[in-house]
Amino acid sequence: MSQTNIIDIDHEALSALMMRIEEAIKHDLALSVDDMKLLLCAITTLCTLQSKMAQDDVTLHKLRKLLGMVKQSERRQPEQSSTSPTSKQRNKNQHKVPRQRKPAKPPKIVHHTLQDHHKGDLCPGCQRGKLYKFEPATLLRITGHGPFEATRHVVEQLRCNACQLIYKAPLAASVLEDGDANQKYGYSARTMMVIDKFYTGTPYHHQSNLADIFGCAISASTIFDQCEQVANAVMPVFYELQRQAANAYLFLLDDTRNRILTQQPELREKPNGTKQLRTGIYTSGLIAVGVNGHDIILFNTSLGHAGEHLDAILLKRDASLPPPLIMSDALSSNTVTKVTVKSCYCNAHARRQFYDLEKLYPSDIAWLLDQYELIWRQDAQTKNENMSDLQRLAYHQEHSLPVMRRIYDWALAKQVSPAFEEYSALGKAINYFLKHYEKLTMFCVEAGALLDNNRMEEKLKIVIRGRKSSHFYKTVNGADVANILISLIATTDQAQENVFDYLQALQKNQNAVKANPAAWLPWTYRESIA
Repeated sequence: MSQTNIIDIDHEALSALMMRIEEAIKHDLALSVDDMKLLLCAITTLCTLQSKMAQDDVTLHKLRKLLGMVKQSERRQPEQSSTSPTSKQRNKNQHKVPRQRKPAKPPKIVHHTLQDHHKGDLCPGCQRGKLYKFEPATLLRITGHGPFEATRHVVEQLRCNACQLIYKAPLAASVLEDGDANQKYGYSARTMMVIDKFYTGTPYHHQSNLADIFGCAISASTIFDQCEQVANAVMPVFYELQRQAANAYLFLLDDTRNRILTQQPELREKPNGTKQLRTGIYTSGLIAVGVNGHDIILFNTSLGHAGEHLDAILLKRDASLPPPLIMSDALSSNTVTKVTVKSCYCNAHARRQFYDLEKLYPSDIAWLLDQYELIWRQDAQTKNENMSDLQRLAYHQEHSLPVMRRIYDWALAKQVSPAFEEYSALGKAINYFLKHYEKLTMFCVEAGALLDNNRMEEKLKIVIRGRKSSHFYKTVNGADVANILISLIATTDQAQENVFDYLQALQKNQNAVKANPAAWLPWTYRESIA
């Protein structure tokens, strides 16, 4: 079927043809040659459309996901899996690794004492026994309040009528704990503005409206100014995190589109030496794994891709260290060019291309997804048993590598079969898997390599939340403020530390932070306070 035979069919001509066909059917007549040619064109167009929907990358299933008609989840329903006869009865959380939660902040304890009765007193009720200490009753009360509370401190002053010297009453220590004597917005208020904007995704003007409801008028521009003050205070720690992240043994890398309204296109040099006008703006995220036993999460919204972001970080890497592992998808935008690395590709991306085609090729795709399910179950087993990198590598080599080879043999057999269509959706998925098979199996080759990039995609949701509500950054400076604050919030949260307490501590000790930022990282700052 050649697309050269497809012509645009006028709506009126098509309606007239349908009427003539109905008339021919009714009176048992034959169609004219011209009518049969027009009908053939219509049938050809219909067949081509069906073929496109079935084979192109944009299948109906993907279109429904883009339109929000179906969930974006790629989790299969229990009846879809045929790994074993009892798969339907399995507990869906059986192999799920429980999410680690930060320890809850202990509630404030208030003691209420008896005023009319004391230990050893005669019981007023029976007038016989004596009162003694008994197990106290408890009530956990959770209260609500406005996001900001304004307090006017009236400071008494005396002035000498001779020398005009002024004496001021000192502010209470609790007041100075939240900011110096000339600071209108306390550290706690600034911290709440930062968390609301850069973690929950609440735009500045929404915060302003919420403050108005509680009778505390704060403009959106003022809230940005206060967030910028926090970014200036914590900037030394951000640069220290970048420096330490460069020496990680594993990086998880991904990016998502974004907008900066005032950003102009720039002419930049490509790796091959040519220059190109760059216009695309992305938020790049990376997780540097295992830096002194901790993970560092960094974001960068700018004119450029994730690979360029990591290039800038790796330029600070210790030259004596071995090449790091880079986990990402196979897009060229994730390629690192400045430093030698070992690339690992995400199996979730490879699986996703097949998952969207399950309804078109039910038998083949169901088998492949069952094979991948085995691998993820085995990976979950390594996490449940807290295996070391070497133990995990040996386990995957024994159990997961044979499964990956079975998928490879299946894909290779499909590729060389006469019915293989290279540019169909299934053909592209198979070619992707075969082309990148070596890097997709790195978790069976290199100790510490991961199966997928899901952790980084999860962290990108912090940025996506803000993008959904705010849509863009107005200036490059606004994007830089976001880079610093989102990075610190994500890293602190990953370290199981209280973000609110940490950002307050950095603001209160700005001079010490500037002098020695390494002592004020999320996992070291408590020692500095003590």
